[in-house]
Amino acid sequence: MINFKAIGMRIKNLRKDKSLTQEKLAEMLDISIEHLSRIENGSFRPSITLIEKISDIFCIDESELMFGSKTEINLNDSLYEKIAVLPENKKQAIINLIDLI
Repeated sequence: MINFKAIGMRIKNLRKDKSLTQEKLAEMLDISIEHLSRIENGSFRPSITLIEKISDIFCIDESELMFGSKTEINLNDSLYEKIAVLPENKKQAIINLIDLI
């Protein structure tokens, strides 16, 4: 299950580790500061496109941003790889199904 609060915390920690303000990171992502703040506090789900941009900025794998440490990632690699190749609408359908569970 995707933990959006944990993703937000990872983003916040990465941002702080790089000494970036919310304003600067939001500018780099072409989103508002409010949008970034909601993502960081877990009240808003980042899109796959935004996850990709954030991962590129911090030079980490998308799965590490989504699921955490390398150990956690190894457990989720198979699932992530299958989801990663799906069209955007199918990814959203999976997210919706997970939310229902």
